[in-house]
Amino acid sequence: AEVERAVQKMPDDVMILKHLKGEGDSLRLSIWDLGGQKEFYPLHLLVLSRLAVYIVCFDMRLLSSSADPEEREKAIQFLRFWLNSVFSSSSSIEEGKGGGAPIVLVGTHKDQVASVEEQEAISALLYREFKDSPAFATVQQFRERDPSGGGRRTLWFFPVDNTKGLQDAVVVAMMKMIVECVEGEEYIKRRVPFSWLDVLDTLKSCGKPAISRQDLEAIAADKGLGRTGRMVLEEEVELMLAHLSGLGIIIYNSEASLRNLVILSPVKFLVDPFSLIVCDFTLHKELQHKTASSFFPHDWSRFISKGVLSRRLLKKLWEDFGYFEELEHLAANHGIIVPLTGVGRAEDHVEYIVPSILSKDPLPPLVRAPRFVGYLVIAATETLERSLGSVVAVEAVRRIGIFPLGLISMLIGKAVALGQLSSGVGQAGADVSNLRAEEAHLSFGAHEFRVSLAPGQGCIKVDICVANPREVVSSLSRLCREVLEEHAPGLGGGFFVPADGGRG
Repeated sequence: AEVERAVQKMPDDVMILKHLKGEGDSLRLSIWDLGGQKEFYPLHLLVLSRLAVYIVCFDMRLLSSSADPEEREKAIQFLRFWLNSVFSSSSSIEEGKGGGAPIVLVGTHKDQVASVEEQEAISALLYREFKDSPAFATVQQFRERDPSGGGRRTLWFFPVDNTKGLQDAVVVAMMKMIVECVEGEEYIKRRVPFSWLDVLDTLKSCGKPAISRQDLEAIAADKGLGRTGRMVLEEEVELMLAHLSGLGIIIYNSEASLRNLVILSPVKFLVDPFSLIVCDFTLHKELQHKTASSFFPHDWSRFISKGVLSRRLLKKLWEDFGYFEELEHLAANHGIIVPLTGVGRAEDHVEYIVPSILSKDPLPPLVRAPRFVGYLVIAATETLERSLGSVVAVEAVRRIGIFPLGLISMLIGKAVALGQLSSGVGQAGADVSNLRAEEAHLSFGAHEFRVSLAPGQGCIKVDICVANPREVVSSLSRLCREVLEEHAPGLGGGFFVPADGGRG
């Protein structure tokens, strides 16, 4: 909003109306295929944006009347995760304008689920399961003439035949819907100066994944920025960077340690190096892995078995990418890595936890029964505000809550860091044997507790092992707010207590 107000004050002779679909021009879209493995979930928060259209595919066979009930529930949970992931990253509210990015649900294997009645039953199931979720508000409907000859029908998804490709009329209808969604978005109609587009064309043609702010300002000066008399070069460059970053074309952070870095290709600059440390090592063995493991075999073994990454191993893994300190800082900011405290360590012997590759095995049962049990629920801010202070059924929480896969690793990371600070001694707050990818047994000083995903409730369960839960509840609620403010500003977190008071 601030960028648009500033741009509106600039002279008309330096402005154009920027449509992705211009006079005689075609609409150009970038298509990203997101990794489906759980290890990659934290990386999704780097690339999901309000300024996109999302296609979420599912196998219709798993939701049909003949599907195994357990498999059907897994498929519904899969869809709930993706709907929630898109909503959590695309629902930030600007100047009172709510709403998330458009979502197109696509059901595959129509050749095997050809019955009109079966497809309508699947559509009804989707509506029952997700109608209370704020994410469902942006799901696009598919309308067509009823194949049985009974007028027109409406479905909450596009049923497609994978074997036909563009020969399937529904595939063509889906593509048309995507174009209509993009053309209806306000962000493709924003006024921008000609000179900004000139700078952008130069950046695209340079072939680099990133550029320094200093080099960018030199390009900007050459293209005429800072010459309108309304603002100096540095001010206009800052506005341009905010605009391009808001569109997702580049990534720029004005934070002191990052403001000299302009990321031109998020995939090449961030996802490529990050995916070297956030992946399933039973499936992925890249050249960088082989090189780093041969240089530091002990560090490598500790990394893949314990999820603990040494800084010198990280440097070796990332040595071909450049900008090591900036990448390291961004990885820590996004919870990809969590620094472990240590006393008297050399810089390269600093270690990190990589939460998303920690063991998936459950922690052993609690030695002593918890004194208090509560649930940390993440949901759309407005939904949460309506629920606080009232009695909410477990089923309602499951339907309205944002199942926090991907976010929980960041919450665990922040809890580990706070635990280290409150312990006051080395790494006492971060015993990696008590950490898992989706649960952790930690302590804030003497306040011992366990956090874990509760799939049945669609939230995070908190078992507190001390009589007074106030410190743990307060600290976890604050850490949850921090994670959401940084990565999902349209969401809020609330601490819910079971009807029996939560006393163990």
